[in-house]
Amino acid sequence: MTLESRLFAAARWGFSSKRRMSLRRAGLAAAGIAAGVAALIIVIGVMGGLQKGYIESILEISSFHIRVSSSKPVSGSTMSALRSIKGVSSALRFKETQVLAIGPSGVTMSLALRAFEPGSEGFDPGLAAALGLVQGEKLPQPKGLSLGKEAAAALGTDRGSEIRIFGMKQTEEEGVVPISLNLGVESIFTSGYYEFDASMAFLSFEQTEAFNQLFDSSEWILGIKLNRRFDVQAMESAVAAALPEGDWSIVSWREYNRSFFGALRTEKAVMLLLISLIFVVVGINIFHAMRRNIAGKMADIAVIKSFGASDADVRSIFVLDGLSIGISGALAGAALGLLAAYNINPIVEGFSALSRALVSLANQLGLSAPGGEYRLFSPAHYYIDRIPVAISGGELAFIVLLAIVSTGIAAFAAARRVSEASPSEVFRNE
Repeated sequence: MTLESRLFAAARWGFSSKRRMSLRRAGLAAAGIAAGVAALIIVIGVMGGLQKGYIESILEISSFHIRVSSSKPVSGSTMSALRSIKGVSSALRFKETQVLAIGPSGVTMSLALRAFEPGSEGFDPGLAAALGLVQGEKLPQPKGLSLGKEAAAALGTDRGSEIRIFGMKQTEEEGVVPISLNLGVESIFTSGYYEFDASMAFLSFEQTEAFNQLFDSSEWILGIKLNRRFDVQAMESAVAAALPEGDWSIVSWREYNRSFFGALRTEKAVMLLLISLIFVVVGINIFHAMRRNIAGKMADIAVIKSFGASDADVRSIFVLDGLSIGISGALAGAALGLLAAYNINPIVEGFSALSRALVSLANQLGLSAPGGEYRLFSPAHYYIDRIPVAISGGELAFIVLLAIVSTGIAAFAAARRVSEASPSEVFRNE
């Protein structure tokens, strides 16, 4: 059989012996595929957006793309050499340590305290932007701390107030020595990443007394960012060549965040697997529907086979029928999913407005309804003010192909029954 004849037979036979029933069943099957594709795109898009925000915040603020650590001081000439490497977008030197902080509220909390060189906002504009600093704001502040918004709220402090810092250093003569000093809060940053806003603070090398006491035992760390973070393997060699002789430890962002990023990949894979089960359900429905369809067309199949068509030719008719359902459903679902995903915030706001209108109507009718401003994903309960969305082309293609392949497999499995149609037996019975 030619391809044209197979397509003609698939279009004529459809999904059932009755044309109206054929269109109804095919439409329902395509709608099921479309619903699954749309749901999967929306969920993966929102999850991808959230994960992308986490990853960008971690790379910009915490881990950088390459971290170089050493116990020896780092010279300005070394920093200039690193910044001049082609492919390096920024390089900072800093120290970090853990301290305890007590604010006016009396709450005690742990802070990741980091000391930067003056002018770091110019050396690494991406870090300043990730911390939500306005243009012209210094990082670090020359005479006090830059404190995360959530940490400031927990400590009960604001700009101009002081908090007490407790740390320790280790010397050969005295061993472990406790440190206690007061530091003023000069600025408050908001990164949008709760962990950083609730646990990080920055001060300057210029604060000599606090720097020498709190960071005396800490290593020097160089935070290096690249124009293309996936070129890290090649750039590690260039960074190592620019460093002077010494005991340097070089760690890439992949190694530094291996466990966290691995957990994110596992989370997305499991979610993708769970939601993909809808394609299994739709595939099973298509399989059984086609089995019934084939059973009702045994006479027609026998006639076609009597003209020389092979079992493979007849099976291809039903496979084409199933693929047409899968392709139409997958394309419709992809269009619907992309439209909903990239307009998820207006849709959510629309539902919020509808909820507020229903609450207002209930109150006017004298019914008991909760008052106040209601929003889905309200910043009062979630640490986001909008829902981020990020969908890669590979993920979109995988979802669409998964939908098409699932229907194709179901149709192929059902079409195996055509081998039961024997022209001689069918004609004898007729």
